This record gives sequence, structure tokens and C-alpha cells, in this order.
Amino acid sequence: MPDTFDVSHFNLDEGTELPALLSQCPDIEPRVYRDGEYLMREGEESQELFIVLDGAYVVARAPEVRRAQPTILATVTVDPCLPSIVGEMAYFGTQRRSASVRSSGRTLALCLKQHHIEVIVEQFPALLRIIFRQLAQRLIETNDNLKDLQSRFSLAPEKRMADAGDVLFSAGEPADKLFQLVMGEVRLEGEEGSRLVRPDDLPHGLLELEAYLRKRPHRVSATVEGMAFVLVVDADRREAVVRSYPQLALGLL
Repeated sequence: MPDTFDVSHFNLDEGTELPALLSQCPDIEPRVYRDGEYLMREGEESQELFIVLDGAYVVARAPEVRRAQPTILATVTVDPCLPSIVGEMAYFGTQRRSASVRSSGRTLALCLKQHHIEVIVEQFPALLRIIFRQLAQRLIETNDNLKDLQSRFSLAPEKRMADAGDVLFSAGEPADKLFQLVMGEVRLEGEEGSRLVRPDDLPHGLLELEAYLRKRPHRVSATVEGMAFVLVVDADRREAVVRSYPQLALGLL
């Protein structure tokens, strides 16, 4: 648990409105966080807001894959003349914390509850502007994250009409593209023989998905019979393929 400190010994700038806020809200708790201690943890439902007066902190998210390292979102060193605010999104609801904030070295912070934030909104415009700037930055970051998430789920396939006799890929070639049969017929030929397949004969119409995901050579050759409509997904979309077909990918891998 973090210790407390006597905030009167800290040289607070009157221009930050913090002395006036502390005078009006004496129950605001000053805390000292040691190196590695958490101000907040991802997934918590706590609604406190922290005004960091001095020190440094790291903002991180849990890894998507077990045993991987956390994703560092920001490392912030605080200038005592310019306090930093974290946890401001909690004021707008009871959603769980979207990231963890951990002290790096010794960090001094003020812990504000919901009613303290309401006092700021009503009476302290300078602090409110800081909070609004933080919110604006969070919205920008959220929008960027959504764009990144959409990109990670997007297969961005090339649409292609193939004529009879067109070879989509040959056995032994690197599976650096994924072919999804949407319409038509394709003949697959390999060591186990030859067979004609239609979209319904394949999981989601995907040809040689395992070879594509494992970055292995094709085991069979695929030749169009008649005419076919296919979607072609590039090698750099493998993560998007896994995210789009998680159960199928898990079964293969």
C-alpha cells in the first residue's frame, strides 16, 4: 500500500489551482508510490483520478498472448511545475480501467474521488482545462486504436476472376498468398490424387489455409476449371486471417 505525505511541504504553484482545491477539499489523499507500485490496474472498476505532482509513471496494457510482455503505451516523467493527470476517464462511468499505471521510481500523487472531480468541474477552470486536454488526447488515442484494430481485422483481399486452366498455385511453391474460392470450381492435385472442389467443399472456401498460416509450401496444385471468382489475401494479412477465423485457425495450428 502507498504511504501518505504532508502536502503542505510540497511547493505547489498557485497558478495550478491546487492549493485552493486542497484547501476546499482537505480529504484529498496525498500518496507516495514506491518503484513498481500501481496507481491503478487494468480491469479494476475504481473511479479515482490521480494528479501526479512529481516522479514518473508507466502506462501499460496486458499482453494479448500469455507470457508475452505488456504493451507500454506511455512513459511519463512529471515536472513539478506541470502536474500530470491520469485516470480521468473514470469520472464518466463505471467502466473498467483500460490500462495499468505503475510508478517508476518514487512518485507523489493526489488521489481524488468522484465528488472532488465535481468540485473541479464547478469551480476550478484551470484544472478543468487540463482534464479536458487529457480527454481530448485519450479520444485521439482511442480513435487511432480503433483504426489499428479495424486494420488488424481487415483481410483487404484482391478480387480476381480466373479463367479455365489458370493455375492459382502449384505444389511446392511457398504459400505466401491465401486463396478464397467464392464461386466456381478448382481442381486440387497432389500426391493423394485429384479432386474437384467448390466453395461449399472447403472451410469458408479457403484453399490450403494451413500452409498459408504455417508459412509452408503448398501440398497440392490448384487449377481453375470453367471460370472462378476468388479472393486473394497477401502474406502480411496472416494476423487478420487468424482474427477473422479464430476457431478454424486454432484447429489447424
